[in-house]
Amino acid sequence: MTQMAAQRRVLTVTQVNRLVSGMLQERFPGIWLEGEVSNFKAYPSGHLYFTLKDPTAQISGVCFRNDAARLRFQMKDGMQVIGHGRVELYVPSGRFQVILDRIEPKGKGALQEAFEQLKKRLSEEGLFADERKKPIPPLPETVAVVTSAAGAVIHDILRTLRLHRAGVRVLIYPVAVQGEDAPGQIAGALRDLNRRDDVDVIIVARGGGSLEDLWAFNEEVVARAIAASEIPVISGVGHETDYTISDFVADVRAATPTAAAQLIAQGREEFLRSLGKGADSLVDAMQEFLFDRERHLDELIRDRAFDTIRTRLAEQQSRVFRLTSRIEGVVRDFRHRTDLQVRGMVDRLARQVDMQLRFGRSRWETAAAKLDTLSPLASLGRGYAICQKADGRVVTRVGQVAAGEDVSLRVTDGALGCRVSEKRVDSRE
Repeated sequence: MTQMAAQRRVLTVTQVNRLVSGMLQERFPGIWLEGEVSNFKAYPSGHLYFTLKDPTAQISGVCFRNDAARLRFQMKDGMQVIGHGRVELYVPSGRFQVILDRIEPKGKGALQEAFEQLKKRLSEEGLFADERKKPIPPLPETVAVVTSAAGAVIHDILRTLRLHRAGVRVLIYPVAVQGEDAPGQIAGALRDLNRRDDVDVIIVARGGGSLEDLWAFNEEVVARAIAASEIPVISGVGHETDYTISDFVADVRAATPTAAAQLIAQGREEFLRSLGKGADSLVDAMQEFLFDRERHLDELIRDRAFDTIRTRLAEQQSRVFRLTSRIEGVVRDFRHRTDLQVRGMVDRLARQVDMQLRFGRSRWETAAAKLDTLSPLASLGRGYAICQKADGRVVTRVGQVAAGEDVSLRVTDGALGCRVSEKRVDSRE
């Protein structure tokens, strides 16, 4: 018995577990396995605990904080995943488990899964809703561009704005648009710009690339920074077929960075077209008013009964011509100067046109009042008549006509042909 006891090696439970754990680590230093996630729990420490199972077996799994932080999607029960890691025996409890350092959804890339998860969650929160979208100002003075200072994107944007003569001041806010630092820098740029009071619109831009290259614009921190911006944001990320979370959250999505710049320029061009139409309508209305008064003046001037006031009417007509020329000159100047610089001039030019319109109407109302006062028609309306000889001269004295002479009596709505049968001289003569 003593010899048998001496040959026996007695191990403690801890020793056994350590031996088995060492054998597992030596035998399975790195493996890939797949299974369905169940009993998933994410702890405040950042560690993830779960069970992986297939139809006939299951194994406990863990993903520690540093590796979990690199996951691009959120694990949940029922998800089929493929993971890489090592198999070990947890010595204190003797529990068999797999420690995973990399996990991705089965049949779908982790980035695509993360994109769809975040898109769904933010959509349910209402961050994509049309009613929260802010309009892009048609005439921004300052456009801030959040992008890389070294890439071709900023040059494309500046060239497009120059080509369309957008007339805006461009503030470039350089950030990383790829890599681990990019999301924080982009979000920080948006927050900084919102503290300024001289920025009218923000363009967030990046050139094309793979899903991994564009991933900074799919990060939640960037999406929420765009959503929180009080300044309208245009997202111009990637190529026309690329979509990012930033596109859905932004107030306007542009297919490319160049298209984002075109949106700024087109808004200005549309405003100028609308402004031009308004100016044309104003000029047409003014000219119609002036032409109508000119026709009225011409009719009065051609009437021989107005020899005594013809000079005054001619003066009034000359003023009309000058007023018309002045208004047209203002409109031409208005159009020319809006092509050079619109902001700050629109209100002033509109006031000038309005002032000219009011001035013209006031002058014509005064002229019309004078005409009514001077016009013999006013007297005709009260029952008086104007007597004219056959040659059109106005008869003002009895001695200007002879008995039996034909004369014309002008009344309000026409003239009467008459023959002088007798002459009576006023006793006061």
